[in-house]
Amino acid sequence: MSELNRIRQQAAEWVVALQTAGADERPHLQAECDTWQAKDPRRRQVLEQIQRLWQATEPAQERRRQRRRQFTGLGAVLLAALLGAQLPWAYWTADHRTAGEIRTLTLPDGSQVVLNSHSAIDLDYSDATRTVELVRGELLATVARAPDRPFQVITRDLTATALGTEYSVRLDDGFTRVAVQESKVSVTPRHSDEQLELTAGQQADLNRDGVLARAATTSQRPDWADGRLAFSNAPLTDVVERLARHRPGLLTLDDALAQSPRRFTGVLPADDGDAALALLADTLDLEVRYLTPWYVTVRPR
Repeated sequence: MSELNRIRQQAAEWVVALQTAGADERPHLQAECDTWQAKDPRRRQVLEQIQRLWQATEPAQERRRQRRRQFTGLGAVLLAALLGAQLPWAYWTADHRTAGEIRTLTLPDGSQVVLNSHSAIDLDYSDATRTVELVRGELLATVARAPDRPFQVITRDLTATALGTEYSVRLDDGFTRVAVQESKVSVTPRHSDEQLELTAGQQADLNRDGVLARAATTSQRPDWADGRLAFSNAPLTDVVERLARHRPGLLTLDDALAQSPRRFTGVLPADDGDAALALLADTLDLEVRYLTPWYVTVRPR
């Protein structure tokens, strides 16, 4: 995400928080927002633009009442539009997509694909081929045998053809990661003739022109595919960032914790964001503040 898009997202969070805060909360939130704006002149400009958008779409006679309501209706639409603009159009038009949930799909040939949160795929099945295009996010494929119909996962960067049964593919900003849990996978970059064969316990990062890195990895299924998120001495920032991908709305870390030395080891549920946050807060002595059900911040206790 670019710095300007990050500012837009943060500004949207502040608008929602300020407009829905009660009278006792608003002065404190406004002071925090003023401090945030003072750090970058672009922040004030973007915040004012979003505030004008909110006010322009809100009936004048209902503004005062709506500011005290929970984040529903127009507020949800506004924030969804602001954040949805950061997603590619292909995500919204994909055959299958997820928001904060994890979903298991059974494909026409009996293969299974588990979609991680905020992921999207298109399917192209014919008598000759089985193709899954990963448009966004991450998937785990468990492939049904059909020797005459190759099973392929394609991304912006590559084609990963199954020579066995189980592998995962993750699309990142500048590369695609392929990891093999069982048997073998043949990987071909989009703009290269190089062909790479990965076996169980191996992974590789590739862009369109070739291999960026290779490494050993666990041959077990990804933790998220089984509804759990495992951490080993992970920085708090990494834990919150990963939890944010597995819940609806926005989850943010208070600036006071941005450089926190706190680390977490344990397993959190991927399919119950509130329970995961409660466990994390109890373990690391944190406060989870629900400004609305869709806007949550983690703060020092």
